[in-house]
Amino acid sequence: MPYIGNQIALEDTQDRKAYTGDGSRTVFGITFSDNLVQVYQNGILLKETNDYTLDSGGTFVTFVVAPEAGDSIDLIGTTEITDLARNSFSKENMTATSGQQHFTMTSNITGSDRLSVFLNGIRLHESDYVLTHSNNTITFSSGRVAGDILTTEIMSPGFRSPLHNQKNEKATHTAFASPSTLNTDVFVPSDENVMLVGPITVNGDITVDGTLTVV
Repeated sequence: MPYIGNQIALEDTQDRKAYTGDGSRTVFGITFSDNLVQVYQNGILLKETNDYTLDSGGTFVTFVVAPEAGDSIDLIGTTEITDLARNSFSKENMTATSGQQHFTMTSNITGSDRLSVFLNGIRLHESDYVLTHSNNTITFSSGRVAGDILTTEIMSPGFRSPLHNQKNEKATHTAFASPSTLNTDVFVPSDENVMLVGPITVNGDITVDGTLTVV
């Protein structure tokens, strides 16, 4: 589906497949990396695990319940060509409690990111919610129904590789900055050294098995 605003350049390819359900078939082929695949049934975005599972090799999806005869199945898979595209696409699912208005994402969102928000599989317009970058929160004007599924898909520009995971980080590393507010939990493995640049407000839990330096 198209994104609102300027498109960002990514080093990847997309595989698009359209199928028609027959009431018994559950496996549908599509090429993708990691979990970078969108699955639609009759135009509704489905939720991974609840509605389908992914092939670890990135070649097909398996529906939990076979689509009915005549159902339209549309699959969009993204395959990374180089490490430049790594982590450029991320997806989060949140389940609403009764009356919940505020949903906080684990990803740190910046103004340069492109965000698509789905409610129970239906893509929302930007006027349907308020996005607050400072705390990565999506807010609705009225409370949601318990069990509502909120899905966010985040497209982030910038250089990315296994050793360069920060949004908008440049390959030359002329400068590096950590966020002023940390809203997510952080785990430092035993074989890693992590540095945070202060002052910084920590709203999550930091578990350190390796080395953490705050300057």
